[in-house]
Amino acid sequence: MDSELLELQKQFEAAQHVKSSVRLSERNVVELVNKLQQLDLLDSDLLHTVSGKEYITQDKLRTEMEAEIGRLGRVSLIELADIIGVDLYHIERQAEKIVANDAELMLVQGEILSFRYWDSVAEEINERLQESSHISLAELAGQFQVSSELITSILEPRLGTIVQGKLEGGQLYTPSHVARIRAMIRGAVRGTMVPTNLSSVWSSIHHLLQQT
Repeated sequence: MDSELLELQKQFEAAQHVKSSVRLSERNVVELVNKLQQLDLLDSDLLHTVSGKEYITQDKLRTEMEAEIGRLGRVSLIELADIIGVDLYHIERQAEKIVANDAELMLVQGEILSFRYWDSVAEEINERLQESSHISLAELAGQFQVSSELITSILEPRLGTIVQGKLEGGQLYTPSHVARIRAMIRGAVRGTMVPTNLSSVWSSIHHLLQQT
């Protein structure tokens, strides 16, 4: 019995080292996979890549998308489709699921953005704010290619923490800028010796602001 078992083992090892003369073309492989799916021998969630040379599961697609989102912080769905090599339709479906299951992600106009990305944006805005003392939301919206409403919703919870400023009337101010305006207003009002039109006072203040 031992000799028979040993012989079978040798035959098995020999078979493992024999190179098969059968070669399947890419078309044969695709047809084989499709047939196995039809017979329910392979998961139906197996996706064909746009190159036509690879398959990827939904779970693997999701994992790769999450990795890219984590690496980039902000990425468009079109870019993800190009990076992973899967049709945009499958990317869009997975993107909705990923964002729905992660409170720190948002899907805006075909892009996925993370809270970590917005924290870095807030830090950048704060650095610029401290240098210039005031920035308009419209300017920031244009710079980051998002709506003013979205910029507002991102900045408001970060005021006093990451962003050291005040948000009012579509403008972002530093406390020192607000204090300077108040001082200018007090100075302009005290300097009026006769009744003066408020528009004239504001015109003087506006002129001073442009010089600072």
